[in-house]
Amino acid sequence: MTGLWRLTRNRYGRTVYDGLAAVGVTATWMREYVADPKSVPSPDPPSGVSVGEVDPSRVAALDAPVGELVDGERVVATTDGDEAVGYLFCSTDATHRIHPLERRLSFDGAYIRRVFVAPEHRQRGVASALVRAACQWARERDADRATALVALDNRPSRALFEKHGFVAERAHRYVRLGPLSTRSVAEIE
Repeated sequence: MTGLWRLTRNRYGRTVYDGLAAVGVTATWMREYVADPKSVPSPDPPSGVSVGEVDPSRVAALDAPVGELVDGERVVATTDGDEAVGYLFCSTDATHRIHPLERRLSFDGAYIRRVFVAPEHRQRGVASALVRAACQWARERDADRATALVALDNRPSRALFEKHGFVAERAHRYVRLGPLSTRSVAEIE
C-alpha cells in the first residue's frame, strides 16, 4: 500500500492543505524527536559533496525559505562543487513559530528544521550528512539536546532522524475547525 506521505507530501497535497487552512480547517500531528548531539557521529558526506554552515544566499537556488530564519539561526548546507544540493536550519535555545501547530515553541539546546535535499540528490546520504553536521554544530555550542519536530505523515524525515538516534518523545496534535480548536501534547511511551 502506498504510504500516506506519498499522497500528502507533494504540491497537490500541500495545495489541498493550504486551501483548507485558508477556510479555517486544519489538522496537524507532529512527533518531537530528541537526541543527545554528542551521540550522533560526525558528518560523513557522500563523495564529491561537502557540508557546513553557509550564508543563506547559498541555498537560494533551492527556494529555501530563508526569510523564516530567526535571530541566531544558521543554514547548514551540502554542496556538490558550487551547487547547493541540500540544506537545513538549526538554532540553539531559540523560540520558533511552528506554523502547522499555529503556536510558538521554545527549544532548549539545538532545534533542527527544514531539512531539504534536491530530488536528484536523494538516497545518497546527503540528508544524513546534514543532520550529522547540525549535531556537530550543536556540540560546538555546548548543546546537550537536539530536537526536531516531524509531521506524522513525513516518513522519510522520521526515518532519517531515527537512523541517527533521535527518539520520538512527544506527540503534538492540533485541530482547528473555524473558531473551534483543540491541541494536545502527550508523552510517547
